[in-house]
Amino acid sequence: MIFGRPTNLWNGLIGAAVSLVSIIAMQAIPDVDAEVVATIGAAVSLFLFAAVALIANGPATVNEGDTVTVVTPQGSPNRTLTA
Repeated sequence: MIFGRPTNLWNGLIGAAVSLVSIIAMQAIPDVDAEVVATIGAAVSLFLFAAVALIANGPATVNEGDTVTVVTPQGSPNRTLTA
């Protein structure tokens, strides 16, 4: 998660933003090559998707001495453990 939002929402936002910029570029710039715009858009999307994957999907780390709350099924009390 990044800023409390799951990975799929960030990837959706990136895809929509890159698509919007590509469409605006093709409509606003005369004689622009659509293939070049699509290639650049795909490269930017790939880079941003990889960045989101690296940031949001990092392994959870617990260091010695950290307190962890273990969530149990409903009806049982949650437990707090120290690593």
